[in-house]
Amino acid sequence: MHVATSLLAQVDAAIGGKTGVNLPEGKNLVGAYWQPLAVLCDTDTLSTLPPEEYRCGLGEVAKYHWLGGGRLDDLDLDDRVAACVQIKADVVASDEREGGRRAILNYGHTLAHAIETAGGHGLRHGEAVAIGLIYAAEVACRLGRIDAAAVAEHRRVVGGYDLPTTVPPELTDDEVFELFARDKKATREVTFVLDGPDGVEVVGGIAEALLRDALAALR
Repeated sequence: MHVATSLLAQVDAAIGGKTGVNLPEGKNLVGAYWQPLAVLCDTDTLSTLPPEEYRCGLGEVAKYHWLGGGRLDDLDLDDRVAACVQIKADVVASDEREGGRRAILNYGHTLAHAIETAGGHGLRHGEAVAIGLIYAAEVACRLGRIDAAAVAEHRRVVGGYDLPTTVPPELTDDEVFELFARDKKATREVTFVLDGPDGVEVVGGIAEALLRDALAALR
């Protein structure tokens, strides 16, 4: 039984039965699936969190705006947490072992994992995801999948949660691209989870020049 006492756990980490271990080569590269009997989320426990730990969870909440949550920032805390749990549970139920649809839960995570690995996890996970969401939007816009208004909405949501929107200045482009190749979604090519006309989905085969240009928008 999971008793989730952080916002990150309540909206994401405790849901879905996946456990992962970070290696020097990258995030969550070794793990297993084991579903708990139950997950208990008492939002009263969140009042004890330090501000930086609460923001860490908000990065994952921001992600769910594009996975069917809509205007989650219009909901009170209990309803917001419940909506995130429902979204993740529905996705996991359709693809427990990430053979397909579950990969959309990695929205914003390709750049986020690179930031975490290169920076020795100096930025908290949700903060890195927030930056990754902006990056994914910039990439999708350059591919013609979404328009500038959709990019602005990504920036509005992430900024509204008081989350970072720029890549740490010490992280070089070459470091980022080397780590992209180690991402757990990568097989024969680097892949991203991107928004688009049919919603969020996995996209591969993106030119490196376009990816570098999108990264420059976060500097």
